Amino acid sequence: MDKVSADIAKSIDITARRNDSFYLKVVLTNEDGSVYNLIDSASSDYQADLKVYNNDELVLGFTSATGDDPIINSSIEVSGSTATLIITTIASNMSLYTGNYKYKLYVSSATDSETNTVMVGKFKIVDI
Repeated sequence: MDKVSADIAKSIDITARRNDSFYLKVVLTNEDGSVYNLIDSASSDYQADLKVYNNDELVLGFTSATGDDPIINSSIEVSGSTATLIITTIASNMSLYTGNYKYKLYVSSATDSETNTVMVGKFKIVDI
């Protein structure tokens, strides 16, 4: 039996150190290696969000826009022309307890009513 999947998300685990600064650079490509489109019909870069969950509770979030606590505003830099996302924050924002969490990274455009989850997986926090 053939299968069809509309899920483009890659499963990738991320490990970060508790109370250390955080930096992650992601370059999004299509299966054929071409640059993933992160520019909407109004020629604006997509918004990007990375959300970390403990069970179903949001415990940490990064966004290229603005949000409410525990989301860190403007912590994702989006370069639509190169499909690059740079996610950064200072050490004091990385105070999660050691352990395994779940995360999802998605991009969206309100102009084009488009949302795509591009990465999912385990967000592991380690200490000493």
